[in-house]
Amino acid sequence: MPQNAGKKLVEAIKKQLERIEYFSSATNVSPNLVVHEMRKSFKRLRALLLFYDEYPEEFPPEFSIQIKNYGQSISIMRESFVNIQIFDRLAESNNLIVDKKIKTAKEKLLAKNKEIIDNSFFGSEGFTSMLAFLKELERQVIRMEIDRPSQLQLAKQLVVSYQKAFDCYQLIAIDSDGEEIHDLRKRLKRLWYQIDLIQYLHPRYFRVKSDQLNKITEQLGEDHDLFIFLNDLKLDNLGFDASEIEIIKNQVQHLRDINLLKLNPRLKQFFNDPPSFFTQKMEQFFKVSFLFPY
Repeated sequence: MPQNAGKKLVEAIKKQLERIEYFSSATNVSPNLVVHEMRKSFKRLRALLLFYDEYPEEFPPEFSIQIKNYGQSISIMRESFVNIQIFDRLAESNNLIVDKKIKTAKEKLLAKNKEIIDNSFFGSEGFTSMLAFLKELERQVIRMEIDRPSQLQLAKQLVVSYQKAFDCYQLIAIDSDGEEIHDLRKRLKRLWYQIDLIQYLHPRYFRVKSDQLNKITEQLGEDHDLFIFLNDLKLDNLGFDASEIEIIKNQVQHLRDINLLKLNPRLKQFFNDPPSFFTQKMEQFFKVSFLFPY
């Protein structure tokens, strides 16, 4: 493993911390874009900190929990904005619901998003504590020695992430609901962020995997967005009657079906390598031998 792997990990974590700090104070960026970019950085941070899993004295599990909580605290704003985007897509091809009802529903979705923004996490005391936490995390990362984690620890974490994603994929069935599919996305997203860090090690293998994961997680994200929209459609009073809601539900389910139809071959191709084969590759690339069960 190149000696600068530890340095690259530190730089990658610092970059995400800097992105969060930038977007949290940006005044020329829409709140919805701020939330989107910050959530991506929170997720990448959690994935990268797993490489330090065997150093709980420096990075206790509470760090990851705290980062997860910060990401979740702004998720509702992101979801309300995505609901608007999905509704716009559906409205473009709609010829079964009168325009007046479509317009009224759009206004309600916009109003809900504005209300969430006006009462958002960014003006709260928790936001101030989040910035302080991130500064402390940055200081901790800088203090880490660049030769940590070891080659074995890096390889082990990749093997664990791949195994967890593979196990989750094995549980997915035709009738799996949106949350089960979303669980797979979270595990693959974590694996993607980790592989992206070390793709320079063996580009011919890791860049292919990274490209595959990029496309797969985008499609899994599309499914989750549609699933959330369906759930919110049942709860929000957008002014549609039962038959109109059924029309929208059918439209959304059609989009999900098309998306999953394209996604399944990609998942099958990606997981064509069983965990044992992936483990052998990690041993080969990192020049280590695993002495633990996997």
